Amino acid sequence: MKKYKGEFTPIEVSRELGVTNKTVINRLAVLVKIGFVEPNMVKERIRSYELSFFAKENEKRIKKLLK
Repeated sequence: MKKYKGEFTPIEVSRELGVTNKTVINRLAVLVKIGFVEPNMVKERIRSYELSFFAKENEKRIKKLLK
């Protein structure tokens, strides 16, 4: 994401990628399960997400594999 500031919401991602909010939420659920992102909870609800420690530490390697 171009404006990534450490924390992001599904709405921000959906607007930038041009997909629905539901699509982003479904994809983020998978990324949470495999440990790439972590949800930020507020009163039992997920308000935003951030990259996991693993994803931050391996950012260059992950980007290289995705090319």
